[in-house]
Amino acid sequence: MRELVFRARQLYKELSVLGRSYPDPNYRFHEKLRRCFAPQAGQRDEEQLKSAIAKAEFIKKEIETLYFLKKYRAMRRAYPKLEE
Repeated sequence: MRELVFRARQLYKELSVLGRSYPDPNYRFHEKLRRCFAPQAGQRDEEQLKSAIAKAEFIKKEIETLYFLKKYRAMRRAYPKLEE
């Protein structure tokens, strides 16, 4: 149980750091992150904690993918394809 609570806090911190450079500044990432985690703050049921952690990990992977896609598109714009 304790390790699940620790993992949830760790995920919150990781998502907060990822949100600092979110591509859309009008999205208000930190407000939405807080609203997602707030209802689960007092949660003590292990199954619900596990499902919430799995959902947060999925969201983290999606955000990382979004960043990689943003970098890839910037690289394609900076270095256009060479014609042979």
